[in-house]
Amino acid sequence: MTRQLRPLASDDLAVLPAGCRTCLFWELGTPAPDDRAVGVLVGAPREDPPARPVERKRAWVSSRVQDGAPPGRVALVAGVVAGYALFGPSRSFARRRPPVPATSQDAVLLATMWVDPGHRDGGIGRLLVQAAIKEALRLDLAAVEAYGDRRFHERSCVLPAMWLLHEGFEVHREHPRTPLFRMDVRRTVRWAGSLEHALEGVLEHLPRRGPVPVPDRFERSGPVTG
Repeated sequence: MTRQLRPLASDDLAVLPAGCRTCLFWELGTPAPDDRAVGVLVGAPREDPPARPVERKRAWVSSRVQDGAPPGRVALVAGVVAGYALFGPSRSFARRRPPVPATSQDAVLLATMWVDPGHRDGGIGRLLVQAAIKEALRLDLAAVEAYGDRRFHERSCVLPAMWLLHEGFEVHREHPRTPLFRMDVRRTVRWAGSLEHALEGVLEHLPRRGPVPVPDRFERSGPVTG
């Protein structure tokens, strides 16, 4: 089946799971719905969520689209939404307070990802990682970073640490529960003779960690994230 990516737009929120539509954890630093986030990552004081979180999220996405930097991508399979990833320059997202490691200014932050249950064995997650790498290259940034949860569970706003390792990320800044992972995209594409070539084939040359399997829990349910 044909797989495609398109820039994330405010209208796409309507087809995402309810938890993703109402979550402003990464965008504004508010608590995630139903306490889905890893508590230690919440950087803002605990307070009542906005009265109209969907509208606030729509406005946040729209503002970045208007600035020419859509904050992520939507994956489609045969024209149907199969998943999405939220990413952009790290400064675009709410800062996390110590002791959570700080992101780097020279990186795209792969904040979160969701894949529809019917497409979780089809490489959609990897396709979305590729989109984040392409965005880093387009913005002339050195890396893609992501927080990983070493005790990942379903309905989390943080990606599984084991899955990030499997995709070629390395621990950049340590934390007992949620270290910051990093992939140096410039080093990854140094083999390429041209930027165009790099954008087309970069993932074929990512360092895969064969002995580290994708966690079974991720295979079954995947990151249902906001």
